[in-house]
Amino acid sequence: MPEVLELRVLGPLELLRDGVPVPLAGVKPRQLLATLALRNQRAVAVDHLIEVLWPQDPPRSAVANVHTYVHALRTLLGAARLRRQPPGYRLLLGPAELDMARFDEPERVTDPAELDAALALWRGDPVENLPHSPLWRPEVERLVERWRLLREQRARVRIESGDPAGAIADLRALVTEDPLREEAWRLLVTALEATGRRAEALSTYSNARRFLVEGLGIEPSEPLRRLHRSLLTQDEPAAPAGPARLDSDAATVLRGFALLDLGPAPGWVASALLDRHDVQTVLDNLELGRLVRRVGRDELGQPRFRLPIVASLLASELPDPADEAMLCRVLGGYLDLAGRAAQGLPAQIFGPGVTVAARWPVPSAADLAKDPVAWFTVERQALLAAVDLAARLGRSELAWEFAHAMLPWCDLGGHTAEWERTHRTALDVCRRTGDLLGEAVSLRGLGQLHLYRDHYGAAAEAFSRARLAYARLGNTYGEAGALAGLGSVHRARGDQDAAYDCYQQALASYLAVGDRHGQAYVHGALALVWLARRDPAEALRCLNAGLPLATELDDQHRVAHLLHRFGQVRVALDDPVAARGCFTAALDRFTAIGDAHGQAYCLSDLAELESGDATITRLSRALEIFEQIGDRRGQEQTARRLGELHLDAGRDRLGDAYLAEARRLRATVEDEVNRPG
Repeated sequence: MPEVLELRVLGPLELLRDGVPVPLAGVKPRQLLATLALRNQRAVAVDHLIEVLWPQDPPRSAVANVHTYVHALRTLLGAARLRRQPPGYRLLLGPAELDMARFDEPERVTDPAELDAALALWRGDPVENLPHSPLWRPEVERLVERWRLLREQRARVRIESGDPAGAIADLRALVTEDPLREEAWRLLVTALEATGRRAEALSTYSNARRFLVEGLGIEPSEPLRRLHRSLLTQDEPAAPAGPARLDSDAATVLRGFALLDLGPAPGWVASALLDRHDVQTVLDNLELGRLVRRVGRDELGQPRFRLPIVASLLASELPDPADEAMLCRVLGGYLDLAGRAAQGLPAQIFGPGVTVAARWPVPSAADLAKDPVAWFTVERQALLAAVDLAARLGRSELAWEFAHAMLPWCDLGGHTAEWERTHRTALDVCRRTGDLLGEAVSLRGLGQLHLYRDHYGAAAEAFSRARLAYARLGNTYGEAGALAGLGSVHRARGDQDAAYDCYQQALASYLAVGDRHGQAYVHGALALVWLARRDPAEALRCLNAGLPLATELDDQHRVAHLLHRFGQVRVALDDPVAARGCFTAALDRFTAIGDAHGQAYCLSDLAELESGDATITRLSRALEIFEQIGDRRGQEQTARRLGELHLDAGRDRLGDAYLAEARRLRATVEDEVNRPG
């Protein structure tokens, strides 16, 4: 009886003969076999194989080595299965011999038994027991996508066959793996509704909408929205009131809620719509008429209200009172609260020094904004919608002030998606309306985000354009912030002289306008320049000028940054005990404030002074933060250190994987450093 050979790539790479694993010696021969298997039935060039096996600096013997590995694999597979086909080699395995081939057939599976059989082939990420090559990515991503499509199809079949409960667990896993997978969200909402879990289905729709808006900047498509509407209207009584029976106050509140579309709205929004505080009777009457529904209290203790779907339709038929004026009052109320909340976060030192947009005084504003992080978190979706609404109304001053007010919260918590979305929306409307000040503020904010992501060319362009706009406006405060940003770009690119000049100009401007927060910042930045110039004594002088300012201002965020700088100077002075004390003190402050980015840098620097498992724990946490924020330089340095530690501990495969990732990141950062701009 002929032997049965099977190669498995849907999980760890395995070769079996008659069901018994066949040893495959050496990482590189296995990588070569995986490369051929992922492109089964297609010729793979020798040059392509060399790039997989030696992504950096292939040896002179690379071609000969490839031939040697192929010869060894032919001994295991048989010459008929691995053939020479210029310009390389071709693996010829049928469905019975390669799990990937069976997984791909047929193109669309609908039979439940076939679906289960296909999905049973999946044992984990393709070739997960090998260091991955970027050249594998298209095929691996195709296989992962097919795996998810098959799971969606199985869930669809279960729902349609009367077993929605059997689909829920895997659908939850799907949306966790890929939160932007709208069809999986739709199926999950459908399955939850079919099992009588309406409240959970509504909550799931809200999660789906949040992920789609955050990740793609789009609302759910019509099939998912239609499903949502059907959930909202189930058993919902028709509203008895009609347009003629609503007084003008009720009509204004009803129409305002519908036009704002901010989600469940806090009660004070009704006050802003009517421009007065005594609105409880209006809300009570709307509730009694089932035109507004109270949905409980939020984490801040505010009652929140939403419109039933029938009331939303009714509101569109009501007369059009001064829509823009009342909507701008609500936006002004949110802006008033955002400004108050921002004052409780680390000082914003890169602004224009002025406010332009009108505020509306919200009742009990001080109590609502007393926990800034909680307020921004609760109102996050409403704030994003507010920026979009301001842009649609052409009110650029509201749009850029919202984006700027949200920046401390975005910076502190690493909310880079919200940071980018609000600033780009603000920049677009400012350019459309000719708002030069708003354009400068938006460019400066985007420049800082580019800097965090190591996009130095884009950062330099944004900071330079912001500086010019501020200079044209004669805004010294804003120009200082743009100069400080340019200095940081030059410093990251290694041009310490240019960085020094920018920081000195920024310091002179901050002195001229009397901004001590800005002065403290620049002293800390100049210390980094002196460290790069290998002059720790001058760095200490700068820090000793900045720390008393920050301490006197009780700016704990700036104090934390300056203490971190002190630790770096102590490292340069070969004083690890003092350095550890500074890093620890800075880490404690960053943790208390909730600054994840600052924590990551302190964790990385502390790890350089330690050894063992504690070091790996610190670095692993730092890497998570850098990845979340998109700080590629931080990722590269941390991944490289983790790779070295794992290699030292004998974990060669894990160490090699970290080092390969570090090399990839370093290449992307170096591209940015060397790019003109």
